[in-house]
Amino acid sequence: MSSTLATLPPVPAIPNPVACKPRWEPWPIGIAAFLLVFVSCVAAVITFAIRQKMDLVRPDYYEEEIRYQVQFDRVTRTRALGKAAQLVSDTARREMRVAIPAAHVGGLIQGTIQFYRPSDARQDRVIPLKPGSDGSQVESLRGLGAGLWRARVRWAAGGLEYSMEESFEVPAAM
Repeated sequence: MSSTLATLPPVPAIPNPVACKPRWEPWPIGIAAFLLVFVSCVAAVITFAIRQKMDLVRPDYYEEEIRYQVQFDRVTRTRALGKAAQLVSDTARREMRVAIPAAHVGGLIQGTIQFYRPSDARQDRVIPLKPGSDGSQVESLRGLGAGLWRARVRWAAGGLEYSMEESFEVPAAM
């Protein structure tokens, strides 16, 4: 046997790797900046929400809501009385006329007239309900400041409670 050597083509030389500088990528910095801005905005909104003063019309707002059904029953009983129970404001004469049924006057246990100012609780006034024998009482509006007011009348007679309310506006000239 004869040995023949096969000749192989020459192998090209491997080029030396050239030290290349890594390319600068903006994406990691952009993502980090976006997350930082997002977290900062969420923290700012939470801080803003926590610092908001939430004034309720009444300091015992939640307890009053629980008693809502009792108040609803009072108003329903009062409406059933019809025109015998009225609350009429006359800003021209600067007075409020309260009328309850004459039958309730004899059995009147307690009652109040409240002039309620939604925008300023310091101006609220509570007056005892003391109607005449015909069931009417007239109160002056002269000392009330200009603006929106609500008159609330509550009374108890014959073991039942009643309530009525009316909004009125006192003109600035008063």
